[in-house]
Amino acid sequence: MRYHTIVLAVLAGMLFFLLISETDDLNFSRLEGSRVNQAFDYYMTTVDSTRFNPQGESEYRLQAERIVHYPSPEYATIDSPRLIIYEARTGPWFVSAAYGTIEQDLERSEDRLDLSENVIVQHTDAQGQVYKIFTEELTIYLDSSFLITDSEVMLESTNRQISSLGMTADLTTKHITFLSEVKGRYE
Repeated sequence: MRYHTIVLAVLAGMLFFLLISETDDLNFSRLEGSRVNQAFDYYMTTVDSTRFNPQGESEYRLQAERIVHYPSPEYATIDSPRLIIYEARTGPWFVSAAYGTIEQDLERSEDRLDLSENVIVQHTDAQGQVYKIFTEELTIYLDSSFLITDSEVMLESTNRQISSLGMTADLTTKHITFLSEVKGRYE
């Protein structure tokens, strides 16, 4: 009987210790593995979200392992974002990265998605030609399907390779502008 009392006392002590040490998690003040050290108001895991235009057509689809939302200033961090931008005239664009943040850009009055680490943009044109863009940082303005980066960029397709420091791209028109130190190889 005495043995059971000791075991129960030890278990109660361990439970009390766990409750005290986990108070931060119960109050949702920090999230383990988060790259931002501030309070958040909610988070989602295994995210799969599609945005539609007023005509009911898909504009883009965002998938992620985790999205953490912060209320002030309002923005969200994204782990392993995968984005499909649907363009009726040019076909879908596939974008992936290790991390991202999304917030409202007040100057442009549209959502801005900033991607970082191993950013890949891929598109297949009507003739079946595959284009891939590689960079470490990329900003996507989601309403206008406009991309911009000041980082090193590599564009690859079947018979060409173009590298540059900085790039802008309008996905609706497939117009890409390389900003500086442009080098190309055509086979």
